[in-house]
Amino acid sequence: MSRNWRNRLIIIFCLSSILSADTFRHRSQNIVYTGYATHKTNNGLNVVNTLEKGQLELNLADYQIEFNEQGRNPFVPVLAIDDEIAYEYAVQSFESAIIEESDKGPLMILIELDTPGGRVDLAKRICAAITGIKYCKTVCYVKGGKHGGAFSAGAAVALACDTLYMAPETSIGAAAMIATTEAGLTMDMKQAFGETVGEKYNAAWRNYLASLAQENNRPGILAKAMADMDIAVVEVKRNGQQLFIDPQEQRANDAFVRTISRKGELLVLTAADAAALHIADGVADSLASLISRLGYPQARIESNKRLIAAKEDFEKALRRFDQLKEKLDLKFKEITAKSQRSALTRSQAVHDLDELARNAEYLLRLKRSYPDIPVSEEAILQLVNNIKAESKSIKAMR
Repeated sequence: MSRNWRNRLIIIFCLSSILSADTFRHRSQNIVYTGYATHKTNNGLNVVNTLEKGQLELNLADYQIEFNEQGRNPFVPVLAIDDEIAYEYAVQSFESAIIEESDKGPLMILIELDTPGGRVDLAKRICAAITGIKYCKTVCYVKGGKHGGAFSAGAAVALACDTLYMAPETSIGAAAMIATTEAGLTMDMKQAFGETVGEKYNAAWRNYLASLAQENNRPGILAKAMADMDIAVVEVKRNGQQLFIDPQEQRANDAFVRTISRKGELLVLTAADAAALHIADGVADSLASLISRLGYPQARIESNKRLIAAKEDFEKALRRFDQLKEKLDLKFKEITAKSQRSALTRSQAVHDLDELARNAEYLLRLKRSYPDIPVSEEAILQLVNNIKAESKSIKAMR
């Protein structure tokens, strides 16, 4: 009898752990719900999925929220950024996907990162999407891959997450803002815009990185040193505390530990150093080992399908664009050759130009649907107008 009682107690305890979810306690009334909040709203109220009453609409300002991640749905969605941050379609997909996944009540959202960086404006949008997730923990895993870590604007994405882990042999940093000329040359902001304006850009960017770091209790000065080679950082012990400071701020009683960053270089940290200096929360050998380490060894790992579909859709549109562009080029050559041989009749010319116009208009629609297609909308629009004007001119001939 005693053994049965103990078994029942163990079962009850296990069930309570499984069912434990975020707890919502009303601040003035004796009302308690367990579940998870979503970003969906209705008349200013948040939609909350509760174990007690299903889906409710609550004013979350009226509730004290205690986060108990164990009771959420037992899966971890993975949003992968594994190349240059260069395409608007990818950022738009990320912005939608992270909210979509958060509202499913996962244990956490894992952002898998391996990037050389990219456009600052797009990286800031990704960071805003991450920091905008209010009801689910975000975890970044800087994985090993062809880029070897999170660099430049990619470092900002890593710093934006609540928790940051890195694979061995990866690095993070080298996050200076750069400008790219039309010829594809890169230069720092001061070279591109002059000392005064360039420094304004640099100051805004390094302070942005520092704010991302400090929001998650990471040393802001180290984030700044990743973005500005004029910032030097040393590690000292002051009254038993580990501090990272400018060398000029060192006091007589400080115990010097080591130089972290020297002037004239951008800070780049290995995974081990990033963890030791509290930029990263730790080092993990693999994605699976990380999720297990965070306490969810049985969780399903699911790659976000929206991001995968968006990439496939864009690649398909790009192939279609290239095919149409090639078709246009061949048609132009054919018309030119016939015209030079005087083998092109007026009706054939009109027919061929109208066909060219239809294909060019389709190129324009593709460009407007997929802004990342590497040609300007103005150039295609000018082509459409030129073809139509030529066709109209031929039709008007007598």
